[in-house]
Amino acid sequence: MSLVDSTRPETRRERYGQMADAADRRFAVGAVAVPLALPVVGYLSGSVELMFAVHLFLGAFWFGTSVIGAVVLGPVMGGLSEDANAEFARGFVPKMTLLMEPLSVGVIGSGIGLAAMFGMWASPTPALWAALGLGIALLVLGFGPLHTFTIGMFDELAAADTDHERLAELNARYGMLSMVELVLMLAIVASMSGLRWGY
Repeated sequence: MSLVDSTRPETRRERYGQMADAADRRFAVGAVAVPLALPVVGYLSGSVELMFAVHLFLGAFWFGTSVIGAVVLGPVMGGLSEDANAEFARGFVPKMTLLMEPLSVGVIGSGIGLAAMFGMWASPTPALWAALGLGIALLVLGFGPLHTFTIGMFDELAAADTDHERLAELNARYGMLSMVELVLMLAIVASMSGLRWGY
């Protein structure tokens, strides 16, 4: 189903149903299931090596996707005409919304699980507390204002009478907060480097 054929959703269930259809149902299932299942498999395996690989893979994917979204795609969308911007966003926004939130949970959950497997929670260091605090801040940002802006963009794209000015405003706000997200991600990478050196 294309967003062009949909109407502005009135309920959360309708919104996510339209989002899954617009993104492709198979993509939607994979985008939610894979990032959430991999940390569980890694933890239950009892293998520190596997859990480390899961955390590294999900973390690199999350960071890379965030960089591309904030630094490349956001400015590109802002420079397009109203119609071209809406056409691009119709394919981009549903996929990003369905992917990024489960991915963030998977990264932070795998990090917490990995720390447990290393026995770090028995005597947590300042760097570990910093990493946990930054992870929580990233979740609050992702499930709070960033989520609000993405579903606002989705609702406008699904509407027959898309408000292009509001769409552009939401995109600009999302872009600014994405830069904050990147700063927090860099800080959490720095805190993990501190863990490596025993801080």
